[in-house]
Amino acid sequence: MSVAATSTRRSFVGRMFQAGAALATTGGGAFGYGSLVERHRPVIERVTIPLPGLGPAWQGFRIVQISDLHLEPLRDSELLQRVVQTINVLKPDLVALTGDYVTSDASDVARLSAPLAALNSPAGVFACAGNHDLWSGVAKVSRALNEHGITYLNNAGQALSLRNETLWIAGLDSAWGGRPRLTAALKGRPLDAAAVVLMHEPDYADSIASAGVPLLQLSGHTHGGQVCMPGGRPMRLPAWGRKYPKGLFRVGDVRLYVNRGIGCTNVPLRFGCPPEITEITLSCV
Repeated sequence: MSVAATSTRRSFVGRMFQAGAALATTGGGAFGYGSLVERHRPVIERVTIPLPGLGPAWQGFRIVQISDLHLEPLRDSELLQRVVQTINVLKPDLVALTGDYVTSDASDVARLSAPLAALNSPAGVFACAGNHDLWSGVAKVSRALNEHGITYLNNAGQALSLRNETLWIAGLDSAWGGRPRLTAALKGRPLDAAAVVLMHEPDYADSIASAGVPLLQLSGHTHGGQVCMPGGRPMRLPAWGRKYPKGLFRVGDVRLYVNRGIGCTNVPLRFGCPPEITEITLSCV
């Protein structure tokens, strides 16, 4: 990791602690709600996204996305189990995991991520890495995901076929500390095939859009701000997540959806920004 990256990371950690302290001083009740209630109550967000190149066979295809589990140090296995159960009740066609499975220590990731093995979707469960995974030990993280039946995609993709029509699912390396390579992730994709790309950091959408490839990018990273002011305005946002903090965006020919994540970093609370399970329905343009 570069000195600049280390400095930026420490700066963001400091700002998050400042945000938590500010919330605490405005009222212990608000801090208690964010810590004991809101961060344990994931919300299902539903969105329909038109995707260029999507064939009629894929109309109505449903992807459920979660992100930023941050399984340690809080180790909230009950929350993760409820999230997995909720996803299975939704009966998605595909599940997408968009990075940051750990925060700073990947040594116990296999045990902490065990509930993910129960995810059930006919087209599979796919994952990309986040910046914390790279900083903490991405080899351990990717191995644990694969052992739990999850396909880890690092600058790679694969074709899903339905009635002779292709949907390309790909994953990129983290932009903050990694080397994302879109060309490698799309290698082998039929030129007319719709593409869904898992990319942890949402602001990388600008780079993808400059490549001129219409696709859907699914991201996390920002936690939606984790602590938000009235009206949902984030108090702090990390590098690579300041332009597109949460929700649906159009960036050139790229459709971008940013999930608020499940876990927390630095300050163990959420306020005005509950954890998110996203149900995405694809539609033809």
